[in-house]
Amino acid sequence: MKTTFQRSLLVSLLGLAALPALAASHSTTTFIAEQDLNGDGKVLLAEFKLGREVEFMRIDFNADGQLSEAEYLGEFEGRLMQRIGKIADPEKRREELQRQMRQAKVRFGVLDKDKNGSISLEEFMAAGLSMFNLHDRNKDGVVDEADVKIAEEDKKAGKESFVSP
Repeated sequence: MKTTFQRSLLVSLLGLAALPALAASHSTTTFIAEQDLNGDGKVLLAEFKLGREVEFMRIDFNADGQLSEAEYLGEFEGRLMQRIGKIADPEKRREELQRQMRQAKVRFGVLDKDKNGSISLEEFMAAGLSMFNLHDRNKDGVVDEADVKIAEEDKKAGKESFVSP
């Protein structure tokens, strides 16, 4: 069973090279869609960790084991430009770009826990694992449809959360 999972992950990772790097989403449904490497509709903790490591390596352009602010912001800006390119109004595009890039700069500062001007793999993984744990509402080490249902029930009950269904 473990070997099948590892093979599935390896095959999935080979396809990851063409995908854009994705941050851990605040929506559990989106989180699953973006982080499910083997397409089985769920995200195991080991699968998520492996995806985060690959993502880190892809962003670390100079392969020095640290994400500089330029690497972090540059990767984000590339993804952002694709998304906001669909906004027809040039003024709105510019405003969205400026707003999102300010937020990305703040995020960089938050992720750089030791304030050394770069994000280590450990810092990058810690941030991702924190988001994984928020989505894993039933604490079974898997983010799946059961967690989406719990999030939906919490939302209906008026329990506000940092993450949504």
